[in-house]
Amino acid sequence: MKNINIPFQASLKDPPVSLPRYKKQTPNSKAQTIDILIGGAAGSGINILENILNKAFMLNGYFVYSTKEFMSRVRGGSNTVLLRISNQPIHAPCWHVDLFVALDKNALPHVQERLTQRSYIIADENDPVMEDKQKNIIPIPMIQTAKDLGDIRYANSYVAGLLFGILKADLTLLLKSVLHAFSGDTQNENETAMKEGYHYSEKLTNISLPKIPQTSLMPKSNFHLLDGSSAVGFGSLLGGCTMITSYPMSPSTGVLNFMASMSKEFTILVEQSEDEIAAFAMVLGGWFGGARAMTSTSGGGFALMSEGISLSGVSETPAVIYLAQRPGPATGMPTRTEQGDLNLAIHSGHGDFGRIILAPGSLEECLNDAYLAFELADRYQVPVILLSDQYLADTINMMDKVDFTAYEQRRYIVKSDIDYKRYTLNEEGISPRGVPGFGQGIVGSSSHEHDERGQSTEDYKVREIMVKKRENKLKRMISEAYRPEIHGKGSIAIIGWGSTKGAIFEALKGVNDPRLFQVHFVWVHPLNLEHLEILKQNKTNIIIENNVSGQFADILKGHGVHIHHRILQSNGFAFFTDLLQNELSDIIKDIQ
Repeated sequence: MKNINIPFQASLKDPPVSLPRYKKQTPNSKAQTIDILIGGAAGSGINILENILNKAFMLNGYFVYSTKEFMSRVRGGSNTVLLRISNQPIHAPCWHVDLFVALDKNALPHVQERLTQRSYIIADENDPVMEDKQKNIIPIPMIQTAKDLGDIRYANSYVAGLLFGILKADLTLLLKSVLHAFSGDTQNENETAMKEGYHYSEKLTNISLPKIPQTSLMPKSNFHLLDGSSAVGFGSLLGGCTMITSYPMSPSTGVLNFMASMSKEFTILVEQSEDEIAAFAMVLGGWFGGARAMTSTSGGGFALMSEGISLSGVSETPAVIYLAQRPGPATGMPTRTEQGDLNLAIHSGHGDFGRIILAPGSLEECLNDAYLAFELADRYQVPVILLSDQYLADTINMMDKVDFTAYEQRRYIVKSDIDYKRYTLNEEGISPRGVPGFGQGIVGSSSHEHDERGQSTEDYKVREIMVKKRENKLKRMISEAYRPEIHGKGSIAIIGWGSTKGAIFEALKGVNDPRLFQVHFVWVHPLNLEHLEILKQNKTNIIIENNVSGQFADILKGHGVHIHHRILQSNGFAFFTDLLQNELSDIIKDIQ
């Protein structure tokens, strides 16, 4: 067999990978934000409208952020897209909005709770809502204009032009974004619809929205629009991923689609397997043969991988699993979000063995942690689970330019000699890992307990030695675990993990209480007790989680951290920064 080329080899003596640090955006003026909610039926092109507006607003110099709320059906239902534009970076959604645009008659009843007396409502002039003569309901000839142009779907482009006109934004930049969204015969009609909407906005003199100061807008050339799935995909490429095998399951499919699209540019084997069991078995086979392999899945699919996770543990074969959470049990709410699978990720698979769980909370962390997952899996020969969720996967935000040269791809595969033993004993518990065909040695592996060569055994003394070996490896992983991020100083810790990061950050800015500081966990398992000392000694700990039971709170409690208050949510939404700010204010007002 031809030898495998391993261009760079690392050692366990090398320090753990240090991740690039991103420039923090410092406020240069008072934050001004406009929050726009658009509602319409699934299948009507609302996602295209989202992409057009995001790109065009960014070209105009705004910081932009958008997130979706959609039903699990191909057509019909009522979906919404929240667009936030500002003179400063935005990190989370809000519940109440300044402006709502109804693309059909079912949209307004669906979002009624999100509107205040100050919210403007824009709807078609024939929408039944026009029977209400409130001054903040504004009729527009959206549907008729679209029909005149030949297709009802041109209403989306009409709305895009209207919004740009209301905000006095540059129409030419909006029209530029059309080139990326439409082609062929429909391009002219969509441009015309946008111009019609833009010019009609001149008649809407009764709309007064927050003024975003132009002098403080960000440089246009420094940022890129990205969603969480794409960020994970880029991070996986940086981590050297050469193989992905998955069975599609929302909301994880975005990563599979991204990697498939990149397979034309990079050497990546992409396989849509017959089920999740086969997908994970192929991942283990890929790593065994020298590839860097991953799978993408969600709760129900990950449950099917449980036996494979255990096989990874006993055979010490690396694996990377992207687990995008959605509400359960069972099918649950397949297009909504939750942080309900932490316990599943920690306890899946039978028997005792180590694994690492990373939970990113931003685009930068999606990219960094995906890269890190491959490094850690290869370094420690364990399954590494990247724990995201629907909200983070589908949300679009802005990311600063990435220096791809800062990401070093290390490989821990060794060239085996004739006396090679796959499970050689040492103090670290991490044996040199060879692969078939790279060297002269025989690379053995077994799902049974085994000796140093990988031969199955039932010798109780060998069993005790191998259990101790895997325990030593776990201790090594704990000693090199990444610390939680701590922002600020005070006596009240606001604790979160994963995708709650942005909502907590913005809520703390809104509360503006010097007693509060943020503690954000990305490395959620296994925890290093030294990293928890600040919480053990702290006066008050408040945890915020997107699940019903407080799964991470219970883990911290088991490690000796007292949690004084829990803010929990399990309704299928991510945390909204304005609602979270109110809830947090109610709790801390009674804390001395």
